[in-house]
Amino acid sequence: MIDRIDLSKAKKIFFIGLGGIGISASARILKQMGKNISGSDSTRSEITDQLSQEGINVFIPQKADNIPPDADLIVYTMAVSSDNPEKKQAEDLNLPQITYPQLLGLLMQDKVGIGVCGTDGKTTTTAMLGKIFMEADLDPTIVIGSKVDYLGGNSRVGESRYFIFESDEYKKAFHNYYPKVAAVTNIRADHLDVYKDLAEIKEAFLYYLKRIPKDGVIVINSDDDNSMEIANSCQAKIVTYAVASPADLKASDIRYEDSRQKFKVSWNNDLLGEIELNFPGQYNVSNALAAIAVSLAEGIDFAVIKKALHDFVGAWRRFENLGTKNDTQIITDYAHTPEGLRQVIEAAKDFFPQSRILFVFQPHQYNRTKNFFEEFVLALKTDANIMVTDIFYVLGRENPNDFDINSKILAERSGAEYSGNLEETEELLKRKIADFDVIMLIGAGDIYNVARKLVK
Repeated sequence: MIDRIDLSKAKKIFFIGLGGIGISASARILKQMGKNISGSDSTRSEITDQLSQEGINVFIPQKADNIPPDADLIVYTMAVSSDNPEKKQAEDLNLPQITYPQLLGLLMQDKVGIGVCGTDGKTTTTAMLGKIFMEADLDPTIVIGSKVDYLGGNSRVGESRYFIFESDEYKKAFHNYYPKVAAVTNIRADHLDVYKDLAEIKEAFLYYLKRIPKDGVIVINSDDDNSMEIANSCQAKIVTYAVASPADLKASDIRYEDSRQKFKVSWNNDLLGEIELNFPGQYNVSNALAAIAVSLAEGIDFAVIKKALHDFVGAWRRFENLGTKNDTQIITDYAHTPEGLRQVIEAAKDFFPQSRILFVFQPHQYNRTKNFFEEFVLALKTDANIMVTDIFYVLGRENPNDFDINSKILAERSGAEYSGNLEETEELLKRKIADFDVIMLIGAGDIYNVARKLVK
């Protein structure tokens, strides 16, 4: 089917699962290209509301008669099940259907693709890259798995040859892409509802990276053993970056000054200069190094890179400061893997060393919580004040065999406080808010809605 799709001839396109952060970006791009775009989702969200405000017709909920019988193309998210009423209706109408990753692959044809992959850090690194390339007046097309201030959303259509995008490994989505440049942030076990184990995940990354041509570049985090293990099997030029390990691009003298994270950058032991970031965490230093390495490989001057990163304020739900409530700062973060959770807790403690911090974590997906239960226990077992809400149920991706685990058990094992569902958590936070200088709400589910309500 994909070989027969000609996007230039598809005028009317319907998206199933339009509220997804990545698929919404591609819908925006096609609308900017003059296409007639509509779509649906199972529930209303901040994303669907914004799409409606931008003139895209969004149907809530999903029903068979939402599908336009004269649609030229149906695009569906990877999370859509085979029995989805709209998908079945499109099949009955014999309408062409492709997945969002297949669409993204079509959009970047004849472009210089720059893809950022990895278990954690994809979004921030992609957003940094987009900011740098725009600062360098390279006019890239950008697709990010989050909203960023400098785009006013999560995508833009550029006129240049550059196509910067977030390259997701879920269900091997990145096997639909053929970038010229690939950045790898890290490779860890995740998505064990679709991958058998870490070995299969590494195989999937290797298959993707082998697609990078000989005259392309692969930027690899040499602090990450799994990434380095597969790098030597690729044909493209390898550029390494690191904080702790030997690498082509190195960070040193990492410190906090004037509410900023600062560090020096060296290329083959030659000092290039100093970078300042608006947010904490050594993992964000690593993300910045990945963006710097790609930018240098494409000939961007370090002074331009430095200014872009100095001005970059972060991405939506990535250590995002939403404001204050009675002098208490409310911060939200998307971390949902054990290592991501551990890193963001440590980053917040380092960034606010004299502050009383309350961390509120919403586990994301029963399968992930069960498969990495012991790792989550270790991440939560700190001297910090931590509350754990009920697990976020991921529609279409849950298995009843995983329901023998819950947040109450996780809280008991880790020494955290169990806070119940989000309504109960919100009420508990309202009673506790005066006891803390910072409340940080963490997770990839709908805990963000609680954070927004707290600052109202």
